[in-house]
Amino acid sequence: MLSLDPQLVCDSWISGIPEVALVVFVRKHAPEIQYLRASISEERRQEFGRLVDTTIGQIEAAQFVSHSSGIRFPQNGCVTCPHLGLFLNGEQLIAANLIRRPGASDLDWLDELVD
Repeated sequence: MLSLDPQLVCDSWISGIPEVALVVFVRKHAPEIQYLRASISEERRQEFGRLVDTTIGQIEAAQFVSHSSGIRFPQNGCVTCPHLGLFLNGEQLIAANLIRRPGASDLDWLDELVD
């Protein structure tokens, strides 16, 4: 079951170490620490790598899949979406959130970071 935990799979994929563990602090009369071990398969790590590559590609292509966040009316999530004005060409909201301001170029050094 632990081998399905997204955080453990991510950590294993990043480090290349298949043996992972969670440290769990259990509240009892006498507290205890449990070490829950798991092994993440190479196939699972490769699958996670493909997910990362796909996600990066979608971000670079500005493909942000819309999804409904409505609970009572699941097909009506856009009504309460804080980005609704952006999609309806709300000039004030666009100007406040999407237009580069003076000083934004101070962060250009981030583009120069090397892996």
